[in-house]
Amino acid sequence: MQQITYLLLVSFGALAILGIFHFTIYLQQNDKAFRNYAFYLLVMAVFNVIRLLDSRLTDVYPLSYFSVETLDPILSNFAFLMYVNFLGVILNITRQEKFYYNCWKFLQVFVPSFLVLYFFIRLAGDQYKIGTIIITAASFCCMCFGLLLTLRLLQFRKETFFQLIIAGTLLSVTGVLSGLVMNVFVYKDNLAFGGLYFLEISMLAESVFLSAALGYRLKIAYREKAMYQQSLLLETQKRESLAVQTAKLLQQQLDIQEVRSSISKDLHDDIGSSLSSLHIYSALANKLMDKEPGKARELLQQISCNTEGIMSNMEDIVWAMQPAANEVHSIETRIKHFANSLLLVKGIACHFHFGNTIETVCCDMAARKNILLIAKEAINNAAKYSEAKNVQIVVEKQNQHIILSVKDDGKGFDVKYSKTGNGLANMQARAKAMGGHTVMVTEPGAGTCITSTLPIPNISDVPL
Repeated sequence: MQQITYLLLVSFGALAILGIFHFTIYLQQNDKAFRNYAFYLLVMAVFNVIRLLDSRLTDVYPLSYFSVETLDPILSNFAFLMYVNFLGVILNITRQEKFYYNCWKFLQVFVPSFLVLYFFIRLAGDQYKIGTIIITAASFCCMCFGLLLTLRLLQFRKETFFQLIIAGTLLSVTGVLSGLVMNVFVYKDNLAFGGLYFLEISMLAESVFLSAALGYRLKIAYREKAMYQQSLLLETQKRESLAVQTAKLLQQQLDIQEVRSSISKDLHDDIGSSLSSLHIYSALANKLMDKEPGKARELLQQISCNTEGIMSNMEDIVWAMQPAANEVHSIETRIKHFANSLLLVKGIACHFHFGNTIETVCCDMAARKNILLIAKEAINNAAKYSEAKNVQIVVEKQNQHIILSVKDDGKGFDVKYSKTGNGLANMQARAKAMGGHTVMVTEPGAGTCITSTLPIPNISDVPL
């Protein structure tokens, strides 16, 4: 008797601990498979307590043979129902599988109802042995549906998780049947302790396999969760990349709109006003052609001059819209062409120094146009007023700034006694529009130097 007592104690401790452990995992993961298996283990632990309290084993709170005979089938059948629920969850039985689903739901109502009825019939005495029929019907229903689910398990026998479940289930069934055969045919007593050895040992072996299966299920769940998080991260990164691209496209649209507005303003302010003046001059020249031909010729010369200005402005606008990487349309080429065509005819030598970075950092259309117009204004002033022999034009990078300098060795002038006109003001306004500034240094006999300092971040999208 001591051996069966020790075996029941060990089995009770193992089943109780495993039941609590699996229920804890259920609370964390909300996986019903862990919950149903935990209930199965805890019910079987209570089953072991009842058998330990058998009056044949202990004097501490002893239970009569009648009590054990009453509680034994109730607990074993209820535990088997929990095991069937466990199989139903891992096989993922849904409403779409009407036969399995309806059988499962029927069993969950039928078995508990019959077990309660059996309990009260036993308390009443059960003179007609109705309780035996009831408990047999409940056991038969559980076993039949359990057999159907076990056969269905075999369909997934190639998967590791189901291999462990099948192995544990076969061990459990083998132990239960062996114990039942021993008690019925050898000991002639359903509650004999000889058959209990087979039951307890098979339950312990089964718990090893099923716990390993659920551990494997948990591992797969964590792996799938990690993969989902990784895919979610990748999707988030894709969305962020798409958002950045969309923002860039919107910025490009805004830039295009800004360019259009700038071109429209230039056409309206510069070319529009010039065309208006041409219309006035031509109408006036037409009236004076017969009466005052001299004044008419002056107006025609003014018309010619204004026309050249319009053409030059149109060329600047078209040039600024061309790709900066195109050597033909580079700032260096444009400035050199303008300087040579204007200064060389007046006998003024041109000296150029262009850094390698100007074309790469200055890709904004408005900035390119402003830099060119500042340079043209300064070169034009040198050609008109300096009486110089040499003009040095420098465009280079210094401390994250573009420096544009036009210096002549001409006569210079005293700023105090000379009007600078609109030229310098225009250059300063264009430099200010780019976040920079323009200064002029001159004195009589020392030539003139006009320098514009322009911060690269304001004229470029290229990282510094």
